[in-house]
Amino acid sequence: MKIAAITITYNDDYKFEEWYQYYSEYKQDLFLHIIVDNNSEKKYLSKVEDKFTDSIIIKRESNGGCTKAYNDGIRYAMNNSEVDAIMLVGNDLRFNEGMTQELYDLLNSNDDFGMVEPIILSKDSTIIEDFGSDVSQSLKMVPYGLGLDVNNIKPEVRIVDAVAGGMNLATINFYKEVGLQDEVLFMYSDEIDMAIRAKEKGFKMAVSSSVRAWHNHINLPGKTKRPPYTAFLSGRNKIYLGYKHFGFTKAFYIFLSQLYTFIKRMPKSLSSIEKMKFQCFFLFGTFCGIIKCNKNFNFIINN
Repeated sequence: MKIAAITITYNDDYKFEEWYQYYSEYKQDLFLHIIVDNNSEKKYLSKVEDKFTDSIIIKRESNGGCTKAYNDGIRYAMNNSEVDAIMLVGNDLRFNEGMTQELYDLLNSNDDFGMVEPIILSKDSTIIEDFGSDVSQSLKMVPYGLGLDVNNIKPEVRIVDAVAGGMNLATINFYKEVGLQDEVLFMYSDEIDMAIRAKEKGFKMAVSSSVRAWHNHINLPGKTKRPPYTAFLSGRNKIYLGYKHFGFTKAFYIFLSQLYTFIKRMPKSLSSIEKMKFQCFFLFGTFCGIIKCNKNFNFIINN
């Protein structure tokens, strides 16, 4: 087992100590740990370099979002002939020593498995946050078992449409056959793109309820919700993927579905400026998607 784990970071000082603590619990299971920095401030980057002395640190000269940053790490790992599996792991994920071996065993338990994930639980709990997902007609992730207690479900390995983008393990051959992440996306809906492409190449994705990780959401102080630019990407990217994989009819179907979602949500969003702003960004992304405007604006890049 020679796993290269890739974590991306961008001015994450507010969760730096927790990240290093989580890493310290599983680092001995890794062959390589690759950090891709998305052009953070020099002070923060120096902190990363001082602390993660055993890691490979790739320093980007611009913020490429999740997709470009992960691709930099994946390329580095693929160029090492000893690496036989690549793990993407968010810096707010915690799991115990030995989990990577369990995940590796799951990956190699079926010749058709190209990418797998552990069941992901909410912070310090037994409540399911991610147990794999189906992909809907409008290219939305439809999670299985969300909110259930993991102790109340039967132990099983599930074949799923899509696994979590920020916590998964894949074979080297998976990336050789399926390819790297779509850099147009920047972030969000990358799991859906990978799911569609993997299926086309004959790979299966799986998740096991006995292999566990915890998603310890850590937000900026005073921030409990995602910023508005994420709504733009959510609105745009699904329509982009509709065009990419299925053509205009699918893209237009998603466009209409998202317009309906916007209209349905608007009355509730009137209660606050922040909610209204979020929905307006979602609508802007939806229209950018249908007219094929794939530019990543400064309000995205500078976040």
